[in-house]
Amino acid sequence: MTNSAPQTASLIAAEDGLIDHIRQHAELSETAHRKPENWRYPSQFHLLLTMGRRFTPTSSPGSLIKMPDRLCYSNAARYALAHRDEGLVYAEGFALTHAEFDVYLPHAWIVRPDGTVLDPTWDDAPGRAYVGIPIADSRLWPVDGGGLLQDFGRALPLLRDGFPRNTLADLGRPLIAERHS
Repeated sequence: MTNSAPQTASLIAAEDGLIDHIRQHAELSETAHRKPENWRYPSQFHLLLTMGRRFTPTSSPGSLIKMPDRLCYSNAARYALAHRDEGLVYAEGFALTHAEFDVYLPHAWIVRPDGTVLDPTWDDAPGRAYVGIPIADSRLWPVDGGGLLQDFGRALPLLRDGFPRNTLADLGRPLIAERHS
C-alpha cells in the first residue's frame, strides 16, 4: 500500500464522517432485515466497512477530460480500462461531494498506484473525501454502468461469497486512521 500525498486533519475528519455514514446504514440494515445464513455480509455497507479503504483526493492532470455526470460507475471503469497500462484501478464506495454540506453519495472513481484519487466524473473541488474498495480485476469493472455495490444483481454474489481471491488491490489507507500526536 502506497500513498505519497499528505493526510490533513480535515481530510481525515471528512473520511471519518463518511465511515460514520456507512456505519449508520449498516446498523439500520441490521434492524431492517437479518443476514441470510451462510452469507458473508448482511449488506453492502458491511462489505465496505470490512474491505474498504480511504483514498486521498488530489488534482487531476490537465489532460483529464471530464466524463458525463451521473455515470460514475461506467466512467471510472472505462477510463481505468483505457489507461490500464498506467496502473489505474477502479474503486467504488461512497464519496463526500462537498465538505460544507456533508452530502455522502454512492460513487466510483479511479485509484492511482500511489493510492490517490483520479475522478473522471467530478471536478477537483476542495473538501471531497473517498472511502471505498479498490478492485484490481478488470473483469469485475462495470463498464456497462451500474455499480458493483449498488446494482442488486452484481452485489448479491459479493454479499453472499465476498470478493473472489486476488481481485482487490492493496491501495489506499486503512479505515482506522492512524493518529499521530
